[in-house]
Amino acid sequence: MKKKILIFTAYYSPAVKGGGPIQSIRNLTDNLSDYFEFYIITGDRDLGDDSPFENISPNRWTIAGNSKVLYVNKKRLELGKLIDAVKQIDFDLIYLNSYFSFKFSILPLLLTKCKIVASKPVLLAPRGEFSQGALNLKKGKKRVYIYFAKLLRIYKKVYWHATAREEESDIKRTIKTNAIVKVASNLTADYSEIQYSKSIKKLEGHLKIVFVSRIHPKKNLLQAIKILKNINGNIEFNIYGPIEDSNYWEKCNYAILDLPANISIQYKGVINHENIIETFNKHHIFLFPTLGENFGHVISEALIGGCPLIISDQTPWRALEENGIGFDIDLRNIEKFTRKIQFFVDMNNIEFEVYSKNAFNYAKNYSKNSDSSIKMRKIFEDLL
Repeated sequence: MKKKILIFTAYYSPAVKGGGPIQSIRNLTDNLSDYFEFYIITGDRDLGDDSPFENISPNRWTIAGNSKVLYVNKKRLELGKLIDAVKQIDFDLIYLNSYFSFKFSILPLLLTKCKIVASKPVLLAPRGEFSQGALNLKKGKKRVYIYFAKLLRIYKKVYWHATAREEESDIKRTIKTNAIVKVASNLTADYSEIQYSKSIKKLEGHLKIVFVSRIHPKKNLLQAIKILKNINGNIEFNIYGPIEDSNYWEKCNYAILDLPANISIQYKGVINHENIIETFNKHHIFLFPTLGENFGHVISEALIGGCPLIISDQTPWRALEENGIGFDIDLRNIEKFTRKIQFFVDMNNIEFEVYSKNAFNYAKNYSKNSDSSIKMRKIFEDLL
């Protein structure tokens, strides 16, 4: 009989605006459903939406892909109903996908600590929340919670899931206890059937750039816009993603107004996940100076879409230049960001195709590597 893993996450499919954890969990359940039964408790609407998803049955366990999912209204989440739902499952392990989410991490953890629900092993994936860039956002509230969580020993005996050695260091630096950290990279989608194609040619002096992510300070769109100010050539920069922080988006718009006439910027709205590879296929490069990613599914999707990368060095995707697929750059080195974008602007189509095909092949080979799947399976089995 398969062991049962109960997952808590604020957003899950069909949500698209909730970021990388949606894809992380979907890929996890797709890859490991032969070995475990997955139950997911999640919100009934997408990030920032007032209305629930259509065609779902809220507050009822529903089969979705390789999991059973309970969609709940997190604005009206009743503790009693949550407890009843959890008690319906004879689960063997709880897998949390945030440190700071009250309703989908802190509350479930407290229920186990107080033995209101079965006290079983807890594995917590902070999903990049402990990177320095992420901690600096609303840092006052975060520091207060971290302090009292340590004082009350809320996370005693909790196991931690890091998706890279850098995140392992972030966890140990933040928690400052004898944290038991398990390291296994996130799993990508299965790209084995995808063939290379690029629907856009590269002309010298022209570059079509794309940014795909939440419009939020952590994703650093403002810096991406400012970097373009000193680029020569004809630049088309398209922005996709939900506007999560309207004040930040206003700052981005002011920065756009300050750009020269050779830079054309358009906001394209939210992109459905099934169209994301096609979107990358229609652009030359992915510009993403993020303050921190514990993995970055959108990075692997950019690569499989044949887009070389110009990203920050705050993700696990490193040594890009050595692999001929782009550049990972220190956020303080604005001159290098500018220089590498100009490098792609000046390319002809033959030169660009080398980078584009390298990007595609790198992502495809990465997805074939079963090592991450084996490591994640072992983490679960060791805790059960």
